[in-house]
Amino acid sequence: MKKFKKAMALSLALAMGLSLVACGDKKEDETTATTTEAATEATGSDVTVSTQPADELPIDVEINDQAIYCYSWNTEFGERLEYVKAKYPQYADLIKYENLGLGGGSDEYKTAIANGITSGGDKVPSVIAMDDALAKYFISSDYVANLADVGFPVDEYKSTAYPYTVDYGTIDGNLKGATWQSTPGCMILRTDIAKEVLGTDDPAKLQEYVKDWDTVLETAETMKAAGYKMFSDPSDVKVAFLDAKKDPWVVDGTVKIDQAIKDYLEIAKKLYDNDYTFKSGQWNEDWNANMAGDVFAWLGCPWFMYWCYGQYQEGTDAEGHNCVVEGPQAFHWGGTYFGVTTSCPNPGLAALIVYTLTADADVLKQIAVDTGDFVNNATVNEEMAASGECNELILKVFNGVSPIPTYVEGAKKIDLSWATTYDSTFNGYLDVAVSAYNTGEAADLDAAVENIKTQISDSYPDLVFE
Repeated sequence: MKKFKKAMALSLALAMGLSLVACGDKKEDETTATTTEAATEATGSDVTVSTQPADELPIDVEINDQAIYCYSWNTEFGERLEYVKAKYPQYADLIKYENLGLGGGSDEYKTAIANGITSGGDKVPSVIAMDDALAKYFISSDYVANLADVGFPVDEYKSTAYPYTVDYGTIDGNLKGATWQSTPGCMILRTDIAKEVLGTDDPAKLQEYVKDWDTVLETAETMKAAGYKMFSDPSDVKVAFLDAKKDPWVVDGTVKIDQAIKDYLEIAKKLYDNDYTFKSGQWNEDWNANMAGDVFAWLGCPWFMYWCYGQYQEGTDAEGHNCVVEGPQAFHWGGTYFGVTTSCPNPGLAALIVYTLTADADVLKQIAVDTGDFVNNATVNEEMAASGECNELILKVFNGVSPIPTYVEGAKKIDLSWATTYDSTFNGYLDVAVSAYNTGEAADLDAAVENIKTQISDSYPDLVFE
């Protein structure tokens, strides 16, 4: 259990965009010790991948004797690197990890990476973790290399990766970011509450109660009458609406307020005004506790299951009384991409690291079983869906039923063609606007939309509005 609590603490800090540790305050020996401890705890004896001789590498690269530094914002990338070191122990001493202890979607993380590259030196960032919120920003820069140029087998990766991850990691036709995980969204429903209130705990029948947003609101009224809440907080539904956008936030210098943004403002307002949620806020103790409380539905994804939901239900009466359904629409939530910088002194080793964590089917299968993550390899996932094999904690959450088949179908439907470098910032403006609308500071929908426009104009005066 301990390993999940450590990961959860880091996840919450990432989600809130807060700094855990100031980068300049963490000395190299402290970082290395912390990372090694966390990685050993998270993987430990589970890292059972076969070692690979140096003369039998799976990709055609030359590896020199220069150490390279892999950078991220928490321990997770460091934990994944243990799989690389286990398979290629001959290179383990050349693979260094730097945990900056910053929010993965924060401006501070962007600045720290850029400054590290500019400063150069022995610890220059070579492989960088790029949160989904900022990956477009990083791969649009000149200091992230085309993966093909460092020896990464792009076509092999594309053959099993989900298309949306390939599209998202591609700029001007060049793949610059690759990921080990796919993060399809789903809806988690409490089957014990469903049986009591709706008379069934059959996932197929429960999907009909959440098949679209109008039906979700009807079900929310039914739950309210029975003494339950539909969601913990109105903002819990945000991730689904972001992926429902047809237009990017910005097209050729023009800001577009997509209909999905307006729909989210309206749905969140109805959830708020009708007391269909606890209005708990996200990423706090009350929100966490509600995962084992009187909340019927959660929008989640694979990492949410093992970092959040599984942790806060384990050992409670709610544990095992859950099912996964598609919900009202397909979406994704988060994800981490890897990029190789043009400053890397050992690009062949960097390519091997990225390959091992994003395209080596054996390693990806082991990660899925060990951690509960849903990997970015359709072949591995379909095999696991067919066999029922799944991480132990996830099976406990869902009463022995693997959610992987639902993930597989959801991953096929994700479309991120709307993604831009503005997304992380503008989505934050949306948070401010929805709060103002819910509380009455913004009198109506038009005022809430104007709130978003004002924030954008203040920060981006060169942008115009449709």
